[in-house]
Amino acid sequence: MTSTNSEGKPVTHWLIGLTEFLLVLAAMFLILSWRRLPPEVPWLYSLPWGEAQLIPKLWFGLGLVVAAAINLINLAISRRFQRGDTVVATVIGSASLLLTVMYLAAFFRVVSIIT
Repeated sequence: MTSTNSEGKPVTHWLIGLTEFLLVLAAMFLILSWRRLPPEVPWLYSLPWGEAQLIPKLWFGLGLVVAAAINLINLAISRRFQRGDTVVATVIGSASLLLTVMYLAAFFRVVSIIT
């Protein structure tokens, strides 16, 4: 059994495409709200209360770049496995989407707290 949609394209393309779309939306949101962000943003909630939780807003923005890079690596791995094992490719695409959604939930929570 193969995992394809009605057009014959693998489901993995939809998963990776949705992940990329979410990252682009988050990047546009960050660009639009960049001037309203303070110089340091709270991100490291596992550290003690206070300034130890703060990171420069540039590092906050670079988090999206890292997430996009991880997504591209997952896309390359997924495409490599797609011909031989569509289940593995689908799991990699699903994991990429899940990780991106979890990161963006924290990302938007921090932005909503600040602005």
